Amino acid sequence: MMMVFWPLAAVRWIHFACVYLLFGCSFFWLYEAKERASAGPEGLPRTLRTTNIVLRVAAPLAALSGIAWFAFILINMSRDFGSIIDPEDLRLYFFETPFGTVSFVRLGLFVSATVVAFLPMRSRWRFAALAAFSAGLLVTQAWFGHSNEGKGLYRTTMIAIYGVHTFATAAWVGGLLPLFIAILEQRQAGPSEESRVRTLDICSRFSLMAMIAVAFVIASGIANAGFRVEGSFGKLFDSDYGDILFKKLVIVGAMLGLAYLNRFILMPRLRRAPVKRMPQIAKLSYSLTLDIVLGALVLGASAILGITMPPM
Repeated sequence: MMMVFWPLAAVRWIHFACVYLLFGCSFFWLYEAKERASAGPEGLPRTLRTTNIVLRVAAPLAALSGIAWFAFILINMSRDFGSIIDPEDLRLYFFETPFGTVSFVRLGLFVSATVVAFLPMRSRWRFAALAAFSAGLLVTQAWFGHSNEGKGLYRTTMIAIYGVHTFATAAWVGGLLPLFIAILEQRQAGPSEESRVRTLDICSRFSLMAMIAVAFVIASGIANAGFRVEGSFGKLFDSDYGDILFKKLVIVGAMLGLAYLNRFILMPRLRRAPVKRMPQIAKLSYSLTLDIVLGALVLGASAILGITMPPM
């Protein structure tokens, strides 16, 4: 067992949540905004303001949790809490270990993402820049987990699969919060044909993105697990790694069930509902609330899974 297993798991959970929000919230505006102002950021003012607040909280918190992650790695390597302030241990970490170079890269990404998050711009270019910086943070996480094991093509393939998995998951799970806020904004606007059209438009765009993302999540997840057990999936049974993975899959299954409910039941009912009575918008918001909670649990399982030894 690692010296600081559970503190490290908690820090990784917070970090994953923040980086996934940075990517998902930024990416949300890249596929939701249209040329006409009514569907762009100007047409969802409350959602835009709240998204900016979320980004300005998530960016510095991602940096702080990322630095804490570095510290816990150093503590686990040296087996000494004092190593985080020992100049020699810090020098060895940054210049003599595989984590050093990527740690410098991530520190640069933390600073860049935080600066951009606090810019007053409303342009989509700001969201594009944040999506790019957070994508860099997502893929460089691979150097601190099981994907960095092995050498040559094997290692490169594992990191590539990890990158695909995290990008797709962040686009889906990280985009749930701005989607929820947008639906809530339409619900508060009161029942009208405009709010119905806007809600269906927002949900349809997210749904299309999510279906593509989920396909990549499933395919890369299977490949990821296959690499961990070297193709012998039976090893997952009766192991701590397999137990956590199966629990994560159950939660993901519940999220897929909610996605089916939203896409194929609530949205068609909203399309047919009388203008004066559209309870489906409220039901969509309730469903998304549960989806966000389940998404947070998935990230928690991922945080633990990444520091749990796969079965040999």
